[in-house]
Amino acid sequence: MQRRWGFGVLGSLQVSDSGRVVELRSAKQRVLLAALLMKANAPVSSYELMEHLWGEEPSGSARATLQTYVMRLRQSLDDLADRKLVRTWPTGYSIHLDDDQLDLLTFQRLRAEARRAPDLETEARLLGEAAALWRGPALDQVSSLRMEQTDVQRLNEQRWEVLERRNDAELNLGRHDQIVDELRSLVAEHPLRERFWYQLMLALHRTGQQAQALDVFRRASDVLADELGIDPNAELRALHMEVLAGSSAPVAAVQSGPSWLPPAVGDFSGRADEVTRLTAGLRAGGTWTITGSGGVGKTSLAVHCAHAVRDAFPDGQLYLNLRGGEQKPVEPAAALDRLLRGLGVSGGAIPSTVEDRVDLYRDLLSDRKILVVLDNAVNEAQVRPLLPGTTSGAALVTSRAALAGLEAAHVVPLDVLPSADALALLRAAVGEARCAAEPGAAQEIVAYCGKLPLALRVAAARLVARPHWQLSKLAGRLSDSRRRFDELSVGDLDVRASLALSYDGLDESHRIAFRLLSLVDTPDFPAWTASPLLGLDLDDAEDHVEALVDARLVDYAGRDAVGQVRYRLHDLLRAYGREAATEDPAVALRGLFEQWLDLATRADVELPHQGVRLEPLALERFDLGDAADWFDAEWQNVHAVITQAAALGLGSLAAELAVRSAAFCDLRARFDDWEQINALALSCAPPARRPMLFQQRGILRARLHDYAAASADFQAAREGFAAAGDVWGEAYAWYGMGWMHEWGGRSSEAREAHREAMTRFVASSNPHGEIEVLCSLGAIERRAGGLTSARDYLERARRVAAQLGDQQSELMATLELGRLHQFTGELDESAAFLRSSLAAAQKLGDPDLAANIRLFLADTLVRSGSDSLAEEQLRQAWEFFEEHDDRQGRIWVWRLRSGLATSADEALRLASLALEQAREMGSPPEFGRSLRVLGNALERAGRAEEAREHWRQAEEALTAAGFQAEVDELRMATS
Repeated sequence: MQRRWGFGVLGSLQVSDSGRVVELRSAKQRVLLAALLMKANAPVSSYELMEHLWGEEPSGSARATLQTYVMRLRQSLDDLADRKLVRTWPTGYSIHLDDDQLDLLTFQRLRAEARRAPDLETEARLLGEAAALWRGPALDQVSSLRMEQTDVQRLNEQRWEVLERRNDAELNLGRHDQIVDELRSLVAEHPLRERFWYQLMLALHRTGQQAQALDVFRRASDVLADELGIDPNAELRALHMEVLAGSSAPVAAVQSGPSWLPPAVGDFSGRADEVTRLTAGLRAGGTWTITGSGGVGKTSLAVHCAHAVRDAFPDGQLYLNLRGGEQKPVEPAAALDRLLRGLGVSGGAIPSTVEDRVDLYRDLLSDRKILVVLDNAVNEAQVRPLLPGTTSGAALVTSRAALAGLEAAHVVPLDVLPSADALALLRAAVGEARCAAEPGAAQEIVAYCGKLPLALRVAAARLVARPHWQLSKLAGRLSDSRRRFDELSVGDLDVRASLALSYDGLDESHRIAFRLLSLVDTPDFPAWTASPLLGLDLDDAEDHVEALVDARLVDYAGRDAVGQVRYRLHDLLRAYGREAATEDPAVALRGLFEQWLDLATRADVELPHQGVRLEPLALERFDLGDAADWFDAEWQNVHAVITQAAALGLGSLAAELAVRSAAFCDLRARFDDWEQINALALSCAPPARRPMLFQQRGILRARLHDYAAASADFQAAREGFAAAGDVWGEAYAWYGMGWMHEWGGRSSEAREAHREAMTRFVASSNPHGEIEVLCSLGAIERRAGGLTSARDYLERARRVAAQLGDQQSELMATLELGRLHQFTGELDESAAFLRSSLAAAQKLGDPDLAANIRLFLADTLVRSGSDSLAEEQLRQAWEFFEEHDDRQGRIWVWRLRSGLATSADEALRLASLALEQAREMGSPPEFGRSLRVLGNALERAGRAEEAREHWRQAEEALTAAGFQAEVDELRMATS
């Protein structure tokens, strides 16, 4: 039987192989697959996939890691050889499926067929089938912020739109009774969707349940008032009147009126959620405002939506440009004069005072279905007199200002376009074929334009005017930030001029704030950053930032993990600010960078350290909450500051910030980031700081199991510390060298290096370092079979750590005691110690250590016969090792799973994988352990002679490494 893959996104992500459910346990694999499925049968760019996986600031190694994830996804889908499902394109990847293989494709087909249905009966059936495909919220439990903000919201909105259309069809077919129960559930689940309330009320009304219909209106009114502070829309109110009157006759149409709308935007694309919300809202009445920065597409959206709802406003559509971004905005008196003339009032009949004009204007609008579009408003005072006084019509206002003081207005904030919509706009304007021929250049143009609609329209206009240009030519011109704004100007469209309107409207102190903030390379920032930049106290600094938010030059970006409000600059606004800046960045930013260094230094003190701990300093206590949470929230900024400080010649500052960030990178297993900042710091660090950077790089390389490189780094660190007379640092370098001897199976050399380290830890009064040496000596003695000595070392380490309150050191001692009890056969005690150390690692937020502890716990559980519990620990550990490409972790998992395998063939396969990888690693202990496990699998397969040979080789390797305890265990098990 031919295999048939099936996928589902209309609910939780589902994968099936010929009807059998396949579980993707890796969170990143689920995100990758979901992103491909959302655009099934079309290429998805690598950039977009990386944004789904890691946000808007992926690391430098993200592209290589993406390739690894794609390979593993293909492996999960058994698609490595044929690659019929997941295909590679020059710019990214795609997944290719038939309609019946993905519920989303089926849903889209049914929606389209319903729109073309020849009759109501067919339409209702098709929409019902489409609605029945849903199992819950789209892509439930797929963790991707970008997907949640775009695809998920769009899909969920389509679900409710389908249900609304299906309900309308059923009601028109007279099936009121059949959908009442479902409508009751829908209004309970979505109480703010007025259309569902209307449909329930209508169904009850048409089945003669007038009292229940009136009760529905009352409940809808209460919910809308409590939650949104608004009255029910005009449709609900009209139906309410019909129910009260006992009539179901439709309202008679009225004559048409003036239509001042500008021409519809022919190539309008994207903004699906905003269009849906605005068109539904305008039809319901009230005042709606579109707010956003210059060039973000407010006018285009307003005009598009106004045209879409013209049929709902037969008495006319008025449009007025209030010129809020210009030197002389339109005064309310002049605006009212223009609007009154449009409503048929002759010049001589227009009152002279603003108050009288407002009264006449609102009197003419009362009870008339007219849409008023007020474009480019400057503030609330300009708009307020121009709004209708009743809810029979609607008003749509656009403004760069927030217009927060506009009473009862529904605000639709507008940001730059999502990447897919930005590309769609460019394709619509330039042509599908031209963009398809150079997809990479099209992506670059979108990126250089910052996904700003105005900039994209200017870029597209230049390409249309120059059909002989390749897209790569314009992309190359835009890549030069010094001339980017010169390229983004054509005819009366000028991005620089649009942004200047907002900047020129600031007073001088706010202009300075904008320029200085634009010099900073961080992706976002908390308000306090303006304090060292401007020399202001925190409250004044925040006021300056908020003033820039009001001017739409800075965006609000949410709250971080420690509760700080964060802000960001759009890429083109940043470029404009830098163009306007006269300040020297190295001078202007030094104070800010020093503030970040101070915070990072104080946070670093509170983090756990292993392998090196900096000498204590007299510092103020870190007061911004949990130190690791602060680093999590601030990490992209810290990384950017290190990079920018190095580029500006502030090498000492960059190096010190890198040193103070290493423990966080270690704790959170941010190994790629750690490698980048360490390399950058070494390139610009003063000589006195290089030994510490070598020591930290040695720890990093040890974490990555590159033991030869780590040994060289520890040796370089030792020589540097010794030359500087730094006994504290020299002790850690000796300890690192001993650590590498341990992993290399050189037990006697490891003992000697640890003794050298201990002498220096004592001399420099560093009890934390002494504990680390005691834990390592305990591990060495355990492996050598000196179990009593091992216990003495570890109990001593645990006591000292507890006295110092050193949670990290106490965790390591507890972990090693757990492994010791495993070797002595005290399995219950081993499991208790290992579970305690696992809980501590999770509390500290150290995923790397937690994954490794799960391996040791799984080993203990296997020995005690708790195979199912062991498998759960291995599953969770494997997910981490897969996502971080941890070879040694995978080797351990394969070895343990080989022992748990249900068939001899599977046991052999897993053991062979472990041996192959261990051989490549060059670690004698890992090679010896893997030989032993392969011997076990061979014996199980009935190949006794081969098994004995592998056990013999394993014994030789483990004996040479000084792992006598494991040699003794091997002999007992195979004798």
